[in-house]
Amino acid sequence: MSRYQSESNATGMPYSRRGNRDRTQPRRHTITSGVDYDLLKRMKELEQEKDALLQGLEVVDCAREWYLRQIQAVQERQKQVGKITDAREFCSENNKKRMSQLLSKLQEVKLCLRDLISSSGKPWTASCCDVNGLPAGPGNKQHVTMLKEQNRLLTKEVTAQSERITQLEQEKSALIKQLFEARARSRVDSSHLDSTFI
Repeated sequence: MSRYQSESNATGMPYSRRGNRDRTQPRRHTITSGVDYDLLKRMKELEQEKDALLQGLEVVDCAREWYLRQIQAVQERQKQVGKITDAREFCSENNKKRMSQLLSKLQEVKLCLRDLISSSGKPWTASCCDVNGLPAGPGNKQHVTMLKEQNRLLTKEVTAQSERITQLEQEKSALIKQLFEARARSRVDSSHLDSTFI
């Protein structure tokens, strides 16, 4: 008899051997396969994240070396700034433009890194810097004070708006309740009139 031919059980009813498997054997297409697939998928995602972080770390290491070289070059120029030729070169229009572009790019990189760090759940530690990333000074302290005052005023305004929204929602609920009560009364009145005419 072939594997897929039907056999009869004790009652004479035919049944297939395919349905007569041992219950201790694992089934082929179970949820376990799905879990294994999800686990493998998650492992692959984590591996990709790790690779991206390692590549980012390499870039940060290169950037650190570049920053150190730039700092050293600036310190050398500071030593030679007393010379007349260097002073004229430093004040040239091309140098000012290059400096402006460099500072703009550095600020952008700093903000991107700050956003990346804060988005990963780790708070940005500004122990040596204020809001703008500049060393704390009297002008920067005034700026911070101004920002704190603006924040306080905005918080006050948001609170007032939230209270107004709550009040409007309560009024809306009361009006909806009155509307349903009025509809219910009009139905009772109309059914009373209908029964009067009968």
